[in-house]
Amino acid sequence: MRHIGLQERLFFKGKKEKDTTLKEKAYKDLAKIESLINSQHLGEDDRKKWIEKLISALFPLEKYDEYFDKKKTYILKELSFDVENPIDNHIASILAVLNVFPRELREIPLAHYTSPIVCENLFGLKGKERSNMRMGSSTYMNDPTEGDVLLELLNQQDLELDNKRELSPYNAFFTCFSTRVNDLNQFRLYGKEDGVEASGCCLVLNKERDWLQDTYIASSYRPLVNGRKKLLVPDNEFESEESLKLPLYQVAYIAYLDEYIKESKCEIKLTDDSRFGVLLNKVGDNEEWHEVRKKKLEEALINLMKYFKVESVSEEDRNKLEYIRYLFKDFAFRDEEEFRLMQIEKMDSDKIQHCKESNSIYVPYSDITNMVDEVILGTNYEKTNQKRKVEIFRYQMKDFTHIQISHSSLPINANLPYRKE
Repeated sequence: MRHIGLQERLFFKGKKEKDTTLKEKAYKDLAKIESLINSQHLGEDDRKKWIEKLISALFPLEKYDEYFDKKKTYILKELSFDVENPIDNHIASILAVLNVFPRELREIPLAHYTSPIVCENLFGLKGKERSNMRMGSSTYMNDPTEGDVLLELLNQQDLELDNKRELSPYNAFFTCFSTRVNDLNQFRLYGKEDGVEASGCCLVLNKERDWLQDTYIASSYRPLVNGRKKLLVPDNEFESEESLKLPLYQVAYIAYLDEYIKESKCEIKLTDDSRFGVLLNKVGDNEEWHEVRKKKLEEALINLMKYFKVESVSEEDRNKLEYIRYLFKDFAFRDEEEFRLMQIEKMDSDKIQHCKESNSIYVPYSDITNMVDEVILGTNYEKTNQKRKVEIFRYQMKDFTHIQISHSSLPINANLPYRKE
């Protein structure tokens, strides 16, 4: 324990010092932390924890290239990737760009839009126990091309030559967030009740407190990782809420460049002979880090395109795209500025549950009542068939004193609700 205390002191030096000279000194101290991590005094769990802290400590020092390299190396190791394998390296690079560490997210608020009834269930307002937030199946998301856009870019779409389609043994589950808080378009699309636009709820996270804590990238890919290295991530590690440390990913948007979508709308142009471009939004206002991310994403995608042009691509290599295919969406969804928590599961996993009310499958995430900082009720919250009142919702939330309750005043008229059957 003496060594961990020393590491803590060194780590917070690098975190707090802003003067250039002191930053350089803190950077030297990081080398000492790295040396201690490689010593014999730490168990595997402590070592993993401090490796993450070491990587994160590089970020405020503005050593972005080195930060990226260490982050990528960490991902290669945690996912049991082969450092000498080109496709493993390309995928690790993409994950190092799109997996957002807590240090990168900082205090950026994220919004999750949902319906009033789901909001009530999450906070247990109807006399029932609070429900965990759910990660929904990728199969029935509002985007019919979910998971396919990257495959199209790489010319790896499923070929259905027979009169049937083979089903994957895996499925992706995620819950989505947006940097667009109290946004009219988001309110119009998501969380509608009785078909009334802007009648849902906007849950705001990461506004007053750090939502993401220690995250573990392998938790998104447990069955894939275990297939590469048996029981690297034991099943029982995910039985408790404490151990469910899903990382956050930013979504990038792939566009087919035509007369309406110009190259200038995409920050990344993929080779001169390609008609595809990619939009990667900034995370916060760090321009220098954003430039590093754009460069690394462009390099990795171009390398993947070259790799999959080879005729003899193995099925194993193609299956590796499961790690990243759900981190890209069609350019048409660019206004969502989406982030997501994601988990890949085998379809026979005990973690997958069936909701009879919605006839859908999902994976539970967590009780989020201590993660939410604000609930913004849509402009038309009171204009559905359910006779809801903002005042009543505010009263029902009285026990959650840390959560601010607001009523949106975005300018939108209420369309008529669906008729009651």
